[in-house]
Amino acid sequence: MKLTTKILAAAITSLSFSSLAAPASDSFAPGDSDSKWVVGGGGVIATNIYAGEDNLGAIYPNIEYRGERFFFKDGQLGFSALGMGNFSGGLLIGADASFLMDDKEYRDNSQLAGLIERDATLEGGFYINHSTNVGRLKLTVLSDLAGKHNGQTVSLSYTADMEMGDWKINPYIGSAWISQDKVEHHVGVSAAEATATRAAYQGNNTSNVFAGVRGRYDFSKKWDLNLEAGVTRLGSGIEKSSIVDEKTAYHASLGINYNF
Repeated sequence: MKLTTKILAAAITSLSFSSLAAPASDSFAPGDSDSKWVVGGGGVIATNIYAGEDNLGAIYPNIEYRGERFFFKDGQLGFSALGMGNFSGGLLIGADASFLMDDKEYRDNSQLAGLIERDATLEGGFYINHSTNVGRLKLTVLSDLAGKHNGQTVSLSYTADMEMGDWKINPYIGSAWISQDKVEHHVGVSAAEATATRAAYQGNNTSNVFAGVRGRYDFSKKWDLNLEAGVTRLGSGIEKSSIVDEKTAYHASLGINYNF
């Protein structure tokens, strides 16, 4: 995704499940501080999977809110709806955008020039968590809400909750299934976009596999340092596109946050 043009999530419709307990833990991922508000920023570098493009780099702001029911983090707005023992669940809404959303970014790249812009959209759906003292298993199901591609993403991940001295260490691993419509939107090439060196391509359902680790260090009562590095193995439905020249995508980030 084009990090310098990433769209933040918009508002979610308010729902009430007064007969169900909403666990506050849904507002906090493994390794998070216990603060309700977090404000900070940092820098990130990441692989740009599109042909002829260099790696992406950006400085980003970070704002998180962790309320009893509503929470905002990682570009998504969430609503904690229900809880039963170690299980909990709720609703999510966030942005889905890509490097191809603005042709000014790639019009000088001969391998991408002439591609039609791919509109950003909002995705919404639900999540289910199974949380224990040693980590969290999370299932997320999201679908296009604005009719830009009508695709879906289903992801399953596990994040371990570990400590090493003064560090909170959180390795994670998971997989994301992406529907044909969404793959087509982001890496498809229509007959009108095809050239002598760029073949037409119709995307297929595919699955990405990802893994990484996050580390958080509290160097005062209010300030913390965050490090993260991860890797994604692209599914064949993405990798085989004529406008993709990577099989694996990497990212690394460094951030500083103030907690209050």
